[in-house]
Amino acid sequence: MTLAERTIELINIPSVTGDEAAVLTYLENVLVEMGLSTEKEMVEQHRWNLYAGWDHPDPVVFCTHVDTVPPHYPATVDGHTITGRGACDTKGIIAAMLEAGRQLLAAGEHPAFLFVVGEETDSIGAKKAAASGKTAAAIIVGEPTDNHLASGHKGVLSYTLRTSGKAAHSAYPDRGSSAVHVLLDVLAEIRQAEWGTHEVLGEATINVGLIDGGLALNTFAPAAKATVMHRLVDDAEKRRQQLVELLDGRADVQFHSVSQPQLLVTAEGFDTKAVNFGTDIPYLYSMAPCLLLGPGSVHDAHTDHECIETGQLDKAVQLYIRLYQTLIHTP
Repeated sequence: MTLAERTIELINIPSVTGDEAAVLTYLENVLVEMGLSTEKEMVEQHRWNLYAGWDHPDPVVFCTHVDTVPPHYPATVDGHTITGRGACDTKGIIAAMLEAGRQLLAAGEHPAFLFVVGEETDSIGAKKAAASGKTAAAIIVGEPTDNHLASGHKGVLSYTLRTSGKAAHSAYPDRGSSAVHVLLDVLAEIRQAEWGTHEVLGEATINVGLIDGGLALNTFAPAAKATVMHRLVDDAEKRRQQLVELLDGRADVQFHSVSQPQLLVTAEGFDTKAVNFGTDIPYLYSMAPCLLLGPGSVHDAHTDHECIETGQLDKAVQLYIRLYQTLIHTP
């Protein structure tokens, strides 16, 4: 099977977060065919992490997540471009890692693999792997970095805010109050606040991704909620406390992810750059030093035109092999 064919097969297996079982079963079959021992690590019912090749001591591990953002849409091919959900985040990366592993095994090396669930929401798979007690010499994490080794990436602070009001006819503001109004005021203050800058990682950013609330246009909203994500460049706990103090009890907050920004390990002879997005690395670091590299552009990820070029896939295979060999032979 060619690298492009493998990528297309993976894209055509839906694996939106929470529904990863089918693609994990497919990957287990592929890894067994490659001659590797496999192990499942249950994360939740019908969800698990998949290890392969960990029977050799201190392995160098190829690792990425198998879940995608919604909605799923199948693969199409136009010349050298493969389009479909997960093309670059991360079905093409998985295909390149598998091919690099196949070639390394044929050369007598002993690569290992770790495929995790849930990166797109709460990193539940990486957190479970970090608690496993397993360790490795190094973990090569795959995300779309344009085939650059990432020198660093931002942290994440994500949460849901919930505000309360009192339903009443909107013509009589003395009889009610709007949860939506409170929520909008809070969100405006969050967006206007200073959340930090860093000489390598740049400026922190904020996205209000979801808003919901209200009953009717002529009724004060009794409840409202919004889900927010910060891309952090400095201490995540400090920024969480800043948020709590800013809210001052006006909204209830449920935190989903609080992860530190990372300044990452790199290697000589590879192009490098910092990236703005977060990854599973803050959790995986307890298992081994982590490096971040993958084909494709993050600007194509999470879009309705998510795609990857076959030339990027071919280059990634060679980069993964070279990086593996660099790491395995480094004292």
